[in-house]
Amino acid sequence: MQVYRELPIMSNQARDRLAELVGVVSVADEWTVARHRCAAREVIESSDGPVVLDAGTGMYLNAVLLDVALAPRVEQGIRGQAEQKVLEQGRRQNLRRAVREEELRMVGAEPRSSIWDGDPLFDITLVYLRPPRTVLAEAIDARSHTIASRGLGEARILNEMERAGTPPNPSVKTAIGVRELRQHLKGGISLQESEQLIATRTRRLARRQIRWFDKLARTLEGRANVIVSDHPEDPILIHKLHDIIGAWTLEKA
Repeated sequence: MQVYRELPIMSNQARDRLAELVGVVSVADEWTVARHRCAAREVIESSDGPVVLDAGTGMYLNAVLLDVALAPRVEQGIRGQAEQKVLEQGRRQNLRRAVREEELRMVGAEPRSSIWDGDPLFDITLVYLRPPRTVLAEAIDARSHTIASRGLGEARILNEMERAGTPPNPSVKTAIGVRELRQHLKGGISLQESEQLIATRTRRLARRQIRWFDKLARTLEGRANVIVSDHPEDPILIHKLHDIIGAWTLEKA
């Protein structure tokens, strides 16, 4: 989500050093895994030295680092038909994956390969910051409060864009923070309820991300240098890219 220039607060873009893929497109554009992979690999291949991939979503990181084939994109109309068919069949569990499989079947695309099957394309060192749950919970609560208390202006901008005929793309509309604050602006929930919902969804995302990166660390074992840091006093947790892992480390530093 950090690629979207209208969401500097909700997507946590503040950092101490420049980053190539932060604030580079409008929310009206759609940033896909394929687009991300192309842009990130261009940065890597044009660099004279090591490149830091400050990863968020595991799917995007896998697509950049591993030699995997991505399924083709389909038209929005096909996606709507696929979603309707999946819902009619009662396949509501993991709806997004079911819709993706159905739309690929509808266009006759080859079955997509696993995002885990490819070999590493680069000389990789994976630094996996895995703080204890209590530390992570505190960071999530602090982050959720920041979004709720400072992100309303960004939610208003998205509403104005929608009224002007340039709505944010579907991924942005359902993003953590965006959905809750826009619901608050419509009068559906209080700001405090928005913050609580943001924290709840972030905790769910964190659990999924931990499972993903646990698997990535196992997948790269023996094929890359893998460093897992899970101790709160470990200096490796003291980093200054931005505050996703938690400002507590910076305060201690």
